[in-house]
Amino acid sequence: MSWWTRKRKEEQLEEEVRGHLEMAARERVERGVAADEAARGARREFGNVELVRETTRDIWGWNWLQDAAQDVRYGWRILGRTPVLTAVAVFSLALGIGANTAIFSLIDAVVLQMLPVHKPEELMQLKMRGTAADRPQPTFTNPIWEEVRDHQDAFAGVFAWSSFTHGQFDLARGGPVQYANGVIASGNFFAVLGVRPAAGRLFTAEDDRRGCPGVAVLSYGFWQDHFGGAASAVGSTLSLDNHNFQVIGVSAAGFYGMDVGNKFDVVIPICSQAIFTDDETWLTRRSTWWLDIAGRMKPGMSEEQLNSRLAVLSPQLLTPVVPTNWQAENQREFVKRVLVASPGGTGVSFVRSQFQQPLTILMGVVGLVLVIACANIASLMLARSAARGKEIAVRKALGASRGRLIRQLLTECVLLSSAGAALGLAFARWGSTLLVRFISTAQDQVFLDFSLNGRVLGFTAAIAVLTGVLFGVLPAFRSTRVSLTAAMKGGQAEDSERRMRFRPAKWIVASQVALSLVLLVGAGLFLRSFAKLTAVDAGFDRNNVLLVNANLKTAKVPAEQYVATYEAIEQRLKALPGVVSAGRSFTTPVSHMEWNEDVHTDDAGGPVGDAALTYYNFVSAGYFAALRMPIIEGRGFDKGDSKTGTKVAIVNETMVRRFFRNKNPIGQYFRGEDEPGNPAARIQIVGIVKDSKYDSLREETFAQAFLPITQILEGDERENFEIRTLMQPSALIPAVQEAVGGVNKEIPIEYRMLSRQVDDSLVQERLLATLSGFFGGLALLLAMIGLYGAVNYLVNQRRAEFGIRRALGAHPGAIFQLVMRDVMGILVMGIAAGVCLAAASVGVLQKLMFGLAARDTATIVAAVGVMATVAFFAGYLPARRAMRADPMAALRYE
Repeated sequence: MSWWTRKRKEEQLEEEVRGHLEMAARERVERGVAADEAARGARREFGNVELVRETTRDIWGWNWLQDAAQDVRYGWRILGRTPVLTAVAVFSLALGIGANTAIFSLIDAVVLQMLPVHKPEELMQLKMRGTAADRPQPTFTNPIWEEVRDHQDAFAGVFAWSSFTHGQFDLARGGPVQYANGVIASGNFFAVLGVRPAAGRLFTAEDDRRGCPGVAVLSYGFWQDHFGGAASAVGSTLSLDNHNFQVIGVSAAGFYGMDVGNKFDVVIPICSQAIFTDDETWLTRRSTWWLDIAGRMKPGMSEEQLNSRLAVLSPQLLTPVVPTNWQAENQREFVKRVLVASPGGTGVSFVRSQFQQPLTILMGVVGLVLVIACANIASLMLARSAARGKEIAVRKALGASRGRLIRQLLTECVLLSSAGAALGLAFARWGSTLLVRFISTAQDQVFLDFSLNGRVLGFTAAIAVLTGVLFGVLPAFRSTRVSLTAAMKGGQAEDSERRMRFRPAKWIVASQVALSLVLLVGAGLFLRSFAKLTAVDAGFDRNNVLLVNANLKTAKVPAEQYVATYEAIEQRLKALPGVVSAGRSFTTPVSHMEWNEDVHTDDAGGPVGDAALTYYNFVSAGYFAALRMPIIEGRGFDKGDSKTGTKVAIVNETMVRRFFRNKNPIGQYFRGEDEPGNPAARIQIVGIVKDSKYDSLREETFAQAFLPITQILEGDERENFEIRTLMQPSALIPAVQEAVGGVNKEIPIEYRMLSRQVDDSLVQERLLATLSGFFGGLALLLAMIGLYGAVNYLVNQRRAEFGIRRALGAHPGAIFQLVMRDVMGILVMGIAAGVCLAAASVGVLQKLMFGLAARDTATIVAAVGVMATVAFFAGYLPARRAMRADPMAALRYE
């Protein structure tokens, strides 16, 4: 029914009612009744005019809308009468709803949100599976990609990309690096995704052919930031790792690539990889896994049909590209692998794989915090509804139904939660940004699109209504059971009724205590696990160490000069004022760069399988002193360990225990994996170094072998320098830059602090420890506010009783004990339930613990102790006030 139709019907109804009353009054006047008396008689005979209007509107079918509008207007007026209570409730809800929305926004951006491309639901990511039990492998070699590109018929279109090989391009020409996020993609990358250019053109399959010139496509954001959005950017030249690329176009705004959590700045064709390596090694190697592949399904084809076709195609696609340097057994296994496709509309993401479980746990944590906040507000609403007993009784006496009153009270609660949700959205925006900072590191800056969408708004709206109903149902039903007799009498009868009605508050507070204890236990576990992890002996001293990465390949230094150049740099760094020691290496500790292979000794009964896996690193003689890794037996490296000398190694204690249990390892030999036609060289052990962490502080210490960097057969184009200083490492950067520039000004330099690198490896653990600690403390605060409010209200209601007890000779201590007995009863119920809930639920956290059992008794006891202590103080203040009850005031009241 339209607004104009409703207005016309209202006018007709008013005319009809007025006409009926006037006619009835006129009949009475004609019978000789006075005009005033006739009008009163007509109204008396007609009955309740407003009731007639409401009944008529109910028949029309839209009276509910007017009632709802009245409920909203009245609800705002009622909430405005208690501004402090309203503000506390809105702020509490804003924190709870905002935290839930922030975590959900992150989950939505990482897990649920589709890529901003044409029909993303049609995209499928290609993977390769060995046996049915194997986890599918998502990366491929370029020869496999070319086979798929040229011979597949399962997809409407396919494309490949990699943000691993060239995750970053250096825009500078020597000196401190200036990185841009880079992606290498196939020629039909943009076409299959349906991305259009914002300027110029996007590259096509014709631009992606072996021997191609360097062309690049910019992202819209990089175009705006780096070129100011100038049209002249198209056609300009961009230096990428000291190689010139012509900019041919700009991608559409809002497209950030296939990798969720990262946004690209520059995209180049796959064929351009040869420009950086000066050959086609990466393009021709059959065992270099660096490309992701995805495709768009054909119209009408299901996922099952697609995988069935891929299973048929797999042998003919994989047989021509068998890795030639693999053992025969592994080659036979390779051709049996099967290509499989899985939904790819949400892209790929390292953030998703690393943080999905922690985010799910945090979603449960903030959900519990919101439930605790709702319980807190429910207690406040119970107290408030008790104070409105006379109002509700009067409204019932005037004919209001219980359902109508419940609807009014629930409307007030939904108004509260809606206001909290509106404020919570602002908190969520701030919280989401803060969360991204938490999960970002110096090396991996996370980017996520937090644009508001229907999913996030729908979640917030749903949680606002749900919370309003959650904390409003019990107060609404309890308050509308008011006794009209008790409410009209007031005094003791009403107080007795209130006390009976307020008993559910004790159960509400007990539930708050239980849920808060669960969160406290979880927070304690994460905090203790994080503390143990940070205190673990890494086997090296991370403090006051500056890491410097130099890339001679980008500086176009001839390969035969690599060793001499690196040694010249190392000598200059050692001579800098404030430098204690310096060394260099292929990889640095806890950098997530791994180089390992199975190791064999002359002992036929040596370890095999996973036990034989050993992790390598090339290091210089000064490496161990720079990281303070003591050599406990044998010798370090010296000038005699050259390319032409005997192959030597320094191994760690774990390798000695695993491979040489009953022998002196010094002078013993080991070798790596043989390759077809190329047997592995025998390596002699000359020293033993203390165990240290290689990839992660969590790891069980790996068997490690350190090889002299002077014995690298082919010069390494990138090496890391470890510099131990007497000052803050960052203060040494200008001197390092000058020292490296003195050797070659074209060498790009990247700086990191070893302590920061190690700290960044704990980003997941730090996130869980920090946020669980914060929300655990918030839950504790909310529970204690609820306990204080409940006890304070009960003390106020029993003030007359306490006064009479004092008048009859009760000792103040007895009254104190009477109140604290209620507090202890609530606390015991809550703690008992909380311990049971915690014991039942924390088992899911075991995989995230370090050096700690999920059901750690000490943590649970500590959480109970904190809860009991804070609860005691929350009940102490109202109990003290009850001791001071005035007997004379109580007698006057009676």
